Amino acid sequence: MKAACIILAIIILVAIVAVICMVKFATEITVEERKRELLSSGVYKYSRNLGVIALNENQSMMISERFPYVAAITRNNSGSWSFTCFGAIILLKWLVTAAHCRRPGYTHRVLLFYDFARNYTHTYPILFWRIHEKFNASGITPMYDIAVAKLNVEQNPFSTRPAIFDDKSARYIEASVWKTVTTMDKKMFLTNDFDKFDLAIADSSKCYEGYGVDIDDSMICIDMSYHNDCFVTEFGPIFSNDRVIGVLAVKPRDCDIKLAIFTNVSFYSDWILKTTHTTFYG
Repeated sequence: MKAACIILAIIILVAIVAVICMVKFATEITVEERKRELLSSGVYKYSRNLGVIALNENQSMMISERFPYVAAITRNNSGSWSFTCFGAIILLKWLVTAAHCRRPGYTHRVLLFYDFARNYTHTYPILFWRIHEKFNASGITPMYDIAVAKLNVEQNPFSTRPAIFDDKSARYIEASVWKTVTTMDKKMFLTNDFDKFDLAIADSSKCYEGYGVDIDDSMICIDMSYHNDCFVTEFGPIFSNDRVIGVLAVKPRDCDIKLAIFTNVSFYSDWILKTTHTTFYG
């Protein structure tokens, strides 16, 4: 009887220690405090905006270099910045992403992983957005879920190679994954860890069965079976080599669904050129 009591006490003690460690992780995950530098133009630069969490020692350096144009979009309406979704740099100063990423009344900034070795990120203000004129934020389907945003890079020009785009369809597709972690209070943070997965284009009927959405040429039904992790958070753009093919429109609601709907960037290539006042592809 005495031995059983001792064992029970040990189990309780171990459980208490585990809970303390979990709480400590949740509160200390923002170890990198936001740093501000006031530029001569009066624009703030947030060098550690989200407190990018270091998970490894450059193990995914090659993958991050493979997708230099992948960008994270952050937003703020009360002094606290938070990650919201991903996009891809195109045409040197522009970002293409889903229209639902922009939220009226919020300030948005675009974060690029500038120096992977030193865990350094840099964010850029958005001068203005261009949302597709037919996008309906309250609509029941993800049609016209595409937007472009022009970045303010005058004070801090970057040499990041932009992704290209055109109106051609793609067969081979891979996804960039800028990994995130979620704390106990469901706040999401970026890490310094990247990954990539080969994906397959699924028959549109599968996405109709899973989401009740009629998939036309403006959308792509993607089979996420090769992505073993539970995919219920934001996901990076999909590419064919250096060509951006799609941005996430509808993510799975639970871990059992291995399908996602992406806006077909190639379908909107003419709209992008017209909206950005650009006269050529690539």
